[in-house]
Amino acid sequence: MTRFTEKTVRSNDQWVKITRDNQARKFTFARGYNHNYSATEIFSYSFKWCANWSDAVDFAQRSIKSYS
Repeated sequence: MTRFTEKTVRSNDQWVKITRDNQARKFTFARGYNHNYSATEIFSYSFKWCANWSDAVDFAQRSIKSYS
């Protein structure tokens, strides 16, 4: 099993890159803006709070909408 897997959720002016770390058992979210390649916010949640990919993508979409 690979250690890291990644997905990116995009909107018109923002993006959230989701990284799943299977060994550390956590999801890491990096949020930024389309005109900038570096993240403005980075936060992590364990599998206890964010259990699977659908929860992670839903959380990323909600975080984009809350800052729009």
